[in-house]
This record gives sequence, C-alpha cells and structure tokens, in this order.
Amino acid sequence: MKEDADWKTKRYKIAAIYGSPRIGGNTAVLMDHLLKGIRENTRYNKDTVIIDSIILKDKNISPCRECCNCSKTGECIILDDMQDVYEVLLDADFIAVASPVFFTTVSAYLKAMIDRCQRLWVLKYEHNKRIVKKARKGIFISTSGSGSGTIFECSRKVVRSFFDVLFVDYFTDFVFNNMDKKGDILKDEGSLSALYEFGKKMEFLEIRKKNED
Repeated sequence: MKEDADWKTKRYKIAAIYGSPRIGGNTAVLMDHLLKGIRENTRYNKDTVIIDSIILKDKNISPCRECCNCSKTGECIILDDMQDVYEVLLDADFIAVASPVFFTTVSAYLKAMIDRCQRLWVLKYEHNKRIVKKARKGIFISTSGSGSGTIFECSRKVVRSFFDVLFVDYFTDFVFNNMDKKGDILKDEGSLSALYEFGKKMEFLEIRKKNED
C-alpha cells in the first residue's frame, strides 16, 4: 500500500523536551512512557521516526538578555546550547514539552529556553518569516503537588505562547494533580497508560502525514 510505503520513506522528527530539574522525576517518567509507546508502534523505525530528547537541566542555556540583536539580525547573540536546541525545534514535526509546576508556572529551565525563543518571535512577527514545517503538533505534560483544579492554567498559557511562535498547534495536554514527591506518578497507573497509549497510536504523526504537501 502507498500509505505504508510513505511511512518507510519519509522522515518524521519528534522533539521531547524534559523541563524538570529532577532526574527520574514525575514528568520525566511520563515523557518516558510517551516515547516508549511511540517506539512500540508497529510503524516505528528509528531511521524514519527520529526522536531528539532535550534534557534541559543538562544544557547550558542562558536567560534572554533583551538586547534586541535578534530584531536587527534575526539571530541570537548568545552562543550556547540554545543554538542546537533551535535546530531541533525548527525541524520537529511533533513537540512534547514536560515540566512540573513551580510557583504556578513551568520550571526555570524550561522558561529560560522559551524566553530564548524571542528570536523566533522576531522572525515570525517582525521579519515575517516562516522557517518551520507546516501542520506541526505539540503536547504539554505536567504534574503538580497541588490539588487545585486551576493550578495548570499559567503553565498552559506559557506553553501555548511557545507553540504559537513555532507555528505549532496545541494538540492536547496531560496534567496530573497531587504529584509532589518523586515517584508519586508511579502509583497512578492510569496516567502512565494514558501517555503510553497516546504515543503508541502516533495520531499526531498521522495528522502530520495527511497535511504534508
């Protein structure tokens, strides 16, 4: 079938952004289950579905200096690991972002990366350039120690803004309350199963494939 042939010949790139400062933390475990599901899809092939995992705590990413160099040149003046992250973000077909809630928003590691995307905001809104693929999707994965039903709202707004700059549709999110201690997520098999099954279906890439041209 032509559809199967397309999956064997076209390449799809997934960016998995780990925003937690904690090794093996709750959001990292959820992201791992998402990627496990993707790898266990019968169509998965490491040569055609490429996963780039970005563990932000291991990256050297400085905060935005608001120097406005990107407004003049379209480039960020800071030469650090963000230069490599830009390439991954711009080339991805699907972006998964994971971060715990800290003081009602995303982690400082993730926020620093997002703030450095001011360069991409400038390219989109000041330079009127589109330097990314079409029909891209993104999801947000988060946990919070709070039981509040509104605790994720600020984080959602930040991630939506990040996706908007990248021409990425906010496809869905997976958020879980009362997950304060490391390993709490392991007690909730439903949450782990939800990420695994979502990854295994790879619906986000099916949509990408149908909207290519």
